[in-house]
Amino acid sequence: MQILPDFMSNIHPLIIHFPIALLIIAVLADLAANLFKKYEWLQPAALSLYTLGALGTVAAYLSGKQAADIVDLPTPSYPVISEHADLALYTMLFFGIYAVIRLFLRWKSLDQKSLVSWGLFFIAAGGLFLVKATADHGGELVYRFGVGTSAASVQNTEENVQSTASGTKIETTDNGSWTFETGSDAALKFRQNFRLLKGSWDNLIVKNNQAPDGTPILEISTIGDQAFLLTFGPKLSNLQISARLNLDGFNGRFFLVHHVTGTDTYDFFVREKDKVRLGRKENGSVKIFDSGTYPEGSWLTLKAVSSSGHFRGYVDSDLVNHGHSSDLPAGESGIAIKGKGTIQLALIEVINLDEPETDSDEQNGSGHNESGHSH
Repeated sequence: MQILPDFMSNIHPLIIHFPIALLIIAVLADLAANLFKKYEWLQPAALSLYTLGALGTVAAYLSGKQAADIVDLPTPSYPVISEHADLALYTMLFFGIYAVIRLFLRWKSLDQKSLVSWGLFFIAAGGLFLVKATADHGGELVYRFGVGTSAASVQNTEENVQSTASGTKIETTDNGSWTFETGSDAALKFRQNFRLLKGSWDNLIVKNNQAPDGTPILEISTIGDQAFLLTFGPKLSNLQISARLNLDGFNGRFFLVHHVTGTDTYDFFVREKDKVRLGRKENGSVKIFDSGTYPEGSWLTLKAVSSSGHFRGYVDSDLVNHGHSSDLPAGESGIAIKGKGTIQLALIEVINLDEPETDSDEQNGSGHNESGHSH
């Protein structure tokens, strides 16, 4: 027997409304218990509702965490889903601790005094603002981005496209997003546009080639076992970086890097043999956020997402790593290589996940400068 309908990928949408309703009714029952003392059953009823609501937040948080790991997330939704997850965690902790305190006070008969009962009510009522903020973000994910539904909204950005006559494309947007798509002159454009922060061009061979289907690709080969770090584009905070590539002929570590602020400080998503890991190198010290298994396949897409302390690593559309940490300062993005062999590359893309400034923000920001700003 099928429990979930075909259009629903997980149980989270079925669960989430119960703790919201239970906690709202619990606060209303608590208010009634304080206003109408003669109805003695109202206070234990409110306590039962708080307890069930707190348990419901646990179920909602865990099912939501699972949902975020299995649904296909539109790129612009990552900042919202990170904030939604954080708020859901705070809500679960708030009402979980609150319910335990209420149960303890009830057990010790310490909640009968008017001052205590009113204080507990106002604390719970304040907690509903957490519920509202969490629900608002959840609604935005569904109704703005179509997360978990069959229709996802598409956000278009104005792009400035630099396209060479022979096909290699370097696309940049006003907000700092960029794409490097290989063409027949990819080797030249790669050397001209990417900054080599570590290693030497003398030990890195880049040349043009074609995939079996005739698509132009870039081949990157290493001489020796030197480490290389290459970046492109402006400094970004919340972002998605992806690369379409074939690592069958490469023996070593291939990194997608971001928040690069120096040769020894950056976040990374690395593939080495049959393993993939999310982590950070900071002042030469390496910390691993999460690790997983690299699936079989020749041409695959590696993708890393960094959004408000949430880090995700994907192979094609499958989530393989998910970790958490504080954010590094904004930095450049690109790739790093350590090993021997040949990497075949078709595409590198970086998307800025931060919301662009609105016209009103720009006007307010430039109000003290009569000459305005030029872009």
